[in-house]
Amino acid sequence: MCGRTACNLRCETYCKATSYKKRNDTLYCQPEWLDEMNGNFEFKQSNNIAPTDVTPILVSGEEFVGYPSRILTPMIWGMIPPWHKGNFNNHGLSTNNCRIENVTNSKLYSEPLTNGKRCIVICEGFYEWKTTEGVGKKKPYFIHMPQKNGVSVYDTNAWESAQWTEQSGWNGPSLIQLAGIYNKWKSPHGEVYSYSVITMESSKTFSQLHHRIPAVLDNEQLIEDWLDTRRVSESRAISMLRPIDNLMWYEVSSIVNNSRNKSEDCNKPISKIVNKSSTFMTSWLAGKNKKTDSNDEDQMRKKQKN
Repeated sequence: MCGRTACNLRCETYCKATSYKKRNDTLYCQPEWLDEMNGNFEFKQSNNIAPTDVTPILVSGEEFVGYPSRILTPMIWGMIPPWHKGNFNNHGLSTNNCRIENVTNSKLYSEPLTNGKRCIVICEGFYEWKTTEGVGKKKPYFIHMPQKNGVSVYDTNAWESAQWTEQSGWNGPSLIQLAGIYNKWKSPHGEVYSYSVITMESSKTFSQLHHRIPAVLDNEQLIEDWLDTRRVSESRAISMLRPIDNLMWYEVSSIVNNSRNKSEDCNKPISKIVNKSSTFMTSWLAGKNKKTDSNDEDQMRKKQKN
């Protein structure tokens, strides 16, 4: 499953990190960022994105709004049923994930899938919780793509300072790109776009963490085929999805358990998080010792005078 992600980069950085070559072209280009399609639902950077939050979604511009290339646009996480009336987040269904086993015959997902509403959910990584044996307590982990040259996926500066050129494309860290389905919902105030992440049974490697895994698109050919709904039918597209084995993960702090906690520490390894209370105590003790040492010196001076 997938119930929390990290999307903490600037829009411009996501455009660079999802750059690609058009067919028969030798240079890289970036998707265009298009945010006016989803009304007042604005993407806000966070290392703790939860369902009903808004995230960047990669879609075929040709299918979405008649654009000739790919675009990035903000959408609500958790598909809103088109028949729903009322507030967008009170339809009562859990739609952040859709199971691949049921997607073709689902009342909610089969129609947008047939109509070519395939998308790609991009993020630095996602979170999963593993039950600790014999304890019953779940520990959170951050899952991401393998990174080159020892790059730390949680290091925002590594993303924001990375270079991009038309000749070489993106030279920064690797996003994780998940297969998704989106749809349009008509609210009293206009059209709203929302999406769900496709999940499946885990690979042998990932099953040690969780029995379900998002459908990861781990190469450019898969990405192109998933977005090209005119050339690749829905049945063929679904058959291409496989659980992958090369994901990486590490344990993170339980602060991520609360979706309202948007701390920069959410996706850092536990070993990299500075214990602020411990740091404060160390500083306080250092100051106290310094004061004590100063008093001792004063006492010594007085004794020497006497």
